[in-house]
Amino acid sequence: CDKRGVQPGGLERWSDIPAVPTDAFRHFDLFCFEPGDVARTFSTSGTSGQAKGRASFDMAGLELMKASIDRNAEAHLFPEGRTTRLLVLAPPPRLAPSMIMAWGMNRLIERFGLPGSRFCMGEEGFDPGSLVDELRRAEQEETAVTLIGASFGFVNFLDFCEAKRISFDLPAGSRIMDAGGYKGKSREVPREELVERMALGFGIPGHYCVNLLGMTELASQFYDNVLRNAGLGRGESRFKVNPPWTRTVVVNPVTLGPAEPGAVGLLKHMDLANRERPSVIQTDDLGRSIGSGFEVLGRAANDGSRGCSITIDEIVQGR
Repeated sequence: CDKRGVQPGGLERWSDIPAVPTDAFRHFDLFCFEPGDVARTFSTSGTSGQAKGRASFDMAGLELMKASIDRNAEAHLFPEGRTTRLLVLAPPPRLAPSMIMAWGMNRLIERFGLPGSRFCMGEEGFDPGSLVDELRRAEQEETAVTLIGASFGFVNFLDFCEAKRISFDLPAGSRIMDAGGYKGKSREVPREELVERMALGFGIPGHYCVNLLGMTELASQFYDNVLRNAGLGRGESRFKVNPPWTRTVVVNPVTLGPAEPGAVGLLKHMDLANRERPSVIQTDDLGRSIGSGFEVLGRAANDGSRGCSITIDEIVQGR
């Protein structure tokens, strides 16, 4: 900010705040309080040869993230105020203490889960047969369930079920929330294909399949609009919704200035729930504006976005 001559008193709009690229979290501890104030540190998955990114929260920041999770889920995952049995295709926080997704999913169980809600991955890994048993029990008891997990985790479970000719007819009110992308080690699955497979495999309407965008660097989440809109009688196409305390803009990968309307660019987010970390984050996620929100189209190839690299250099030089 000093290098660019940017001071808080001279800002007219949020987009004037210099965004911190996600890669900066791999190089610096971006936490505005004393190290002793850190209550929890989450890390990104990273790739081979890359350092993991780190995002630290103090106690007040964790409480603020809980409030963000509660408000977002109430609006976009449980808009009718229903509680269900939550079954999570992920390890619990005790087995994955640095995974922000596990922490957030545990919060959903605390806030919205009926008795019997649980994580379906333990020290021995994921047992698909155990989840099949849980879903059969839900069918017999006519208890609505919410399946939550990484997007490609659902691809793998559906592969297992289809190979064994297993399908479900889950009780009314059941739903799915998947988080993350659709590219695994072996193949990439288009979003439309995954929604169709989930709807057929679990016996639920497609608009009860909701994708969530979450990031280690952000305290807030971005949900698909489809379940909320179904309850409101709206016929909008599927896109991500910004909660009121966030903003998202699509920027040109080279200049980091606003992209042309409808053009594909990099997503930049502002999150006022980022109490102790930078509030404006420049991602390497490709996306475009759609309706009153945005859609995610994948990652920039090789993270070759020149504008982000320049910003990293500026941060290094300004130390």
